[in-house]
Amino acid sequence: MHKKILWVLLCALLLCALLAGCAKKMPERARKPLLLVSLPPYQTLVEQIAGEAFEVQAVVPLNTDPHNYEPTSKQLSEISQGLIWFRIGESFEEKLLPLLKNTKLLDLRHDLPMIQGQCKHHDHQDRHLWLSPKLMAVQAKKITAELSDAFPSDKETFEAHLAILEQELADLDQEIQERLHSVETRIFLVSHPAFAYFCRDYDCRQLSVEHEGKEPRPRELEETLHTAIETHATLAIALPQHNNKGAQLIAEKLRIPVRYVDPYAADYFDTMRKLSELIANPYATAPGI
Repeated sequence: MHKKILWVLLCALLLCALLAGCAKKMPERARKPLLLVSLPPYQTLVEQIAGEAFEVQAVVPLNTDPHNYEPTSKQLSEISQGLIWFRIGESFEEKLLPLLKNTKLLDLRHDLPMIQGQCKHHDHQDRHLWLSPKLMAVQAKKITAELSDAFPSDKETFEAHLAILEQELADLDQEIQERLHSVETRIFLVSHPAFAYFCRDYDCRQLSVEHEGKEPRPRELEETLHTAIETHATLAIALPQHNNKGAQLIAEKLRIPVRYVDPYAADYFDTMRKLSELIANPYATAPGI
């Protein structure tokens, strides 16, 4: 009886040793090629074009203000593995470039009709390019061309995915135009002027409470209030990453609704639809609005 128990124990020990040895010899699962984007909305774009064979990571995590972003050492370690970075010129990017010597860079702003930002600096450009479906389609072509050059064997796949995405963006553009077609007042308050490209595409106007990148002084707040009254603004848009007290204060005085829109959210199509729905109907009470 004792010999049988001893034999079972020996067999169990041998089995454990064999399994441990096999585990050590098994190679780690190969990581997919890593592609970087600056912000989460572009992650959606690149994922659609690249497909499941690639991993796409936004340098700035969700729910983070890119204007104040400082990467942790862990995040730096992760993004240093990126093969290509599709960037848009955010201020944090310059700090990271020296650390990404082996990463190929593609600036998606190149040759695009940029809008001058609300800042004293003459060379400041508005970088919220993704808030225009038309410009997103142009950038999608740039991304596809870069991926095709880097991974020529997958070129046909990238181009097939691009064709689908271009149609989706064209449909989105048409949908927004139709939704806003009969809307007479397209003027809204914003805590941060992120929507200039959307406004240019769809004949809207944003009244920024933030002044030259800073919180407004009482005089500036009063001026914005008077402008909002004169132009009959019907909506105030608050951004989760920014201070919204000024926009909320003016909205209270005008008795207009305050609605949250996150321009940096990963679901690009949802963001654009939500924004257009709110402009068309500021008092909408649908979930998420």
